[in-house]
Amino acid sequence: MVEACPVATRDITVNLQNRGKAIDKADYGPMNPREPNEQYWRQMASKWDVSPDEAKTMRCGNCAAFIQTSDMMKCIEEGIAGKDGREQDAMGTVEAGDLGFCDIFDFKCASERTCAAWIVGGPITDESDEEGEEEEYAEGEESEEDEYGPMAEGAGLLEGKLIG
Repeated sequence: MVEACPVATRDITVNLQNRGKAIDKADYGPMNPREPNEQYWRQMASKWDVSPDEAKTMRCGNCAAFIQTSDMMKCIEEGIAGKDGREQDAMGTVEAGDLGFCDIFDFKCASERTCAAWIVGGPITDESDEEGEEEEYAEGEESEEDEYGPMAEGAGLLEGKLIG
């Protein structure tokens, strides 16, 4: 197993509790993304002050808190496989749900859903981690992002508004 996997990747009870918090606090959904869910998308559009069509583009799969690094995907797969090692079934589940890990609410998350905490700029992948390392600032150089934290730009804080 990959070192330091989040508890929710291997403990279904913790995962469901955390997912429940995302539903209650941030309207995580829609529950079945394959359905039209027009009421849900109008509700989210209203929260974000955008059109329902634009809201439909703001998904977990492109959120800056959605982690799909190879290490995290291994954690998710191993957690679903469990102790009996049903790897074939586990990988099918991961792929069917296009799963990742929500770094805000700490649970396994489906890419086609969203929540009110959505932040522009994701997902976090091995490639995005490598790009971030290449774009580090020269020694002594500081940016507004440094002052507010790494998620500030994605959250709209640098533009003077909060998205999500």
